[in-house]
Amino acid sequence: IAPMIKLQTIWTIADIVNGLMAFPNLIALIALRHIVIDETKRYFERIKQ
Repeated sequence: IAPMIKLQTIWTIADIVNGLMAFPNLIALIALRHIVIDETKRYFERIKQ
């Protein structure tokens, strides 16, 4: 299939797929934000001591 597709089209598809991979990561970041905030606060409290 690759020899039949223009190089620009392949790069466009690769860019789209890479962009779509960000969505699951963003969803996970939103879901875990409270845990990250709590752990960050706990970490900085330990550093102050």
